Amino acid sequence: MLCLSSVNQNVMAKQKGVVFLEGTIGGINFYYRKGVPTARVAGGGFTKKAIKTSPTMVRVRESNNEFGKCAKVNKIFKQAIRPFLLGYKDGTLHSRLMQLFLKIKDCDTISNRGARCVREGISTSLGKQCLSGFVFTPKRPVLLPCSFIFDWDALLLSVTHFDVQTVGFPKEASFMELVFGVVCFDFETLTYTRVMAAPLVIARDYIGDSFSLSVAALPSGTGVLFAMLRVAFYQEVNGENYLLAGANAFGVEVVSVRD
Repeated sequence: MLCLSSVNQNVMAKQKGVVFLEGTIGGINFYYRKGVPTARVAGGGFTKKAIKTSPTMVRVRESNNEFGKCAKVNKIFKQAIRPFLLGYKDGTLHSRLMQLFLKIKDCDTISNRGARCVREGISTSLGKQCLSGFVFTPKRPVLLPCSFIFDWDALLLSVTHFDVQTVGFPKEASFMELVFGVVCFDFETLTYTRVMAAPLVIARDYIGDSFSLSVAALPSGTGVLFAMLRVAFYQEVNGENYLLAGANAFGVEVVSVRD
């Protein structure tokens, strides 16, 4: 036998009994909320009309407006950094980037609530820190166990104290490839340009302790400039190179954001 606590238009109640229902019966919605069987009068809660017009939904409308703007930024941003993500599959990246842009949006302290945006947030030092500190590839959070710095004047990424034995070569990998570039992203117009360096291939038997990558010029346009580096490992089989994108065989990082 199924027993329910009293249910009204504004109250949710837990289902009690041996059998739990899902669906709508007799004007009551039966569903699971955070794993708990719950019941509520059908039609209760938020409606589309209420969200748009109700004075009590002001905060919801403000949050929806800001969320929508961040979603647009997320979509174009992923296009801007596509060369660094080719071959990489991570079902969590989209949602994690959304959290990043929502966090950067919160750095906007000059706009009213509901009008805060990534454009103003990224203009702050804290907003830039959020971008530079974002972990794109959780399975390889540390791109390389060495020192690397980008010189914005010389347009040169210098990598020092490098030891190929400590970079985490997968046992199947024949070599690793480094892809470097600079992106100019306009968070107001949602347009971008980028300049890429020639890829650098490092074999397992590399004996050097330093190397560098450079771009010919900075990308044109207005916006925020940031430098990105991709580390990917490949296996050579019968003359063909296959990307090893699983585990820690792939890493991407923003190495510098220009103030």
